Amino acid sequence: MSIKIVVLIILAFLAGLTFIGTGIYFLSGSFLEKLNASSAADEESKRKNAFRAKGSGMTAISLGALTLVWGLMLLSFPQIAAALGLAYMFFLIAAFGVITLVFK
Repeated sequence: MSIKIVVLIILAFLAGLTFIGTGIYFLSGSFLEKLNASSAADEESKRKNAFRAKGSGMTAISLGALTLVWGLMLLSFPQIAAALGLAYMFFLIAAFGVITLVFK
């Protein structure tokens, strides 16, 4: 296993844990309170903020899990790292595209 693969595995685990931590924070009540404090006081705005916080949190947790699985796959199959990286990038681009369209 080359040093590049080892670095990718370490970064994948760190990024996966960071995504999961961010998702948990987005789903917390304190984040929603801060988000609502900086916006208008009407109910429609609060409802949209709750939807955005929940959607962002779930997406971040999903991407974190995907990143951890990708790191495990790199650990298990280092010879196909390029193909795994390409598939992972497609999933990332698709997830961010969906978030962008949904939260417009």
